[in-house]
Amino acid sequence: MRRLLGLTVLAFAVGLGAVVGYRMSSEAMAVVVGVVCGVLASIPMSLLILIVTRRMDRQHYYEERYEHRREYPPVVVVNPGGVQQLPPLSSLPSPYPTRLPATREFKVIGEYEHQ
Repeated sequence: MRRLLGLTVLAFAVGLGAVVGYRMSSEAMAVVVGVVCGVLASIPMSLLILIVTRRMDRQHYYEERYEHRREYPPVVVVNPGGVQQLPPLSSLPSPYPTRLPATREFKVIGEYEHQ
């Protein structure tokens, strides 16, 4: 029954296409063929966009689900300390005081401080 119905619909579509094709002008036929080709050309790009968006949605789902299991590396912030100046090149005294090298202190954020 399904085959008979499918063949009937196919025969009707072919017959309708033949009748419309003979009655249409060549310009109208060119427009219809252009529209059909444009729709057929857009199908692969639409499928590609669909695949990429599903993959991205799946990736976001897993990132949200397993976010609490992630361990982040420690962040180290380095304080540059004081500016070092070289001793004056000439024998004249420098108008600016020279600084001695400052000692650096490092603190790892998220680590317990030892007191």
